[in-house]
Amino acid sequence: MKKAVVLSVLLLASLSAAADEPPPGWHGSFGAGLSISSGNSDAKSFNLSGDLKYDPKTKNVVKLGALFLRSESNGETTADKLVATIRDEYSVTDRFFVYGEVGYLRDKVALLSYLISPIAGAGYKVVKTDALTFDVFGGIGGAFEKLEAHDATSSGAFRAGEALAWKISPTVTLAQNGSGLWKANDTGDAFLHFDVSLATSLSKLLELKLAYLVDHKTRPAFADLDKTDTAFLATVVAKF
Repeated sequence: MKKAVVLSVLLLASLSAAADEPPPGWHGSFGAGLSISSGNSDAKSFNLSGDLKYDPKTKNVVKLGALFLRSESNGETTADKLVATIRDEYSVTDRFFVYGEVGYLRDKVALLSYLISPIAGAGYKVVKTDALTFDVFGGIGGAFEKLEAHDATSSGAFRAGEALAWKISPTVTLAQNGSGLWKANDTGDAFLHFDVSLATSLSKLLELKLAYLVDHKTRPAFADLDKTDTAFLATVVAKF
């Protein structure tokens, strides 16, 4: 797998204060980035992302998220990836929570037809302030995978991870996430993910988000495939 660098074509709005805390109910965002270059080399890439959250301001929160990334260089596809997650999280106490989620990953360049991972688990908010949160979590479930030119497999699985969000100022937020999914019947077969992002408000409804993503598959479809895939994303995000 090759590195994918995605630069956005931006239409910037005038700067203003960040949006107030949203009221209870459904909220979300949609982001897009695009890059086209020509000359000694021809390259184009784009990314689309979205998230939707139902937060009634009680103890239960439902989150949905998706990312699609595609890039080409001199007629060769260097990235073609789709990631999606749905998660239902319930706060047992102010810091302890339980959750159920289903993750989906498809990566054509890595010859991964699909990896579906339903997980149930629990987590703890190690730090919880207005400016900084840090969560750790873990769970057990399953991993259903299909690699191209291989038979589909299924296995028990366990997952662990952490998530950090730091509101540096009213208009700037730094976020970082890391997680791993290990197959129970072969812990050497794992999928690891890391991302870090910086978002700054452009207006009450728009923000610019820069993100760096790393995915590592310990057992790729074939030995000559790279195990690690990275991407840099610059995206304009519209909130609703």
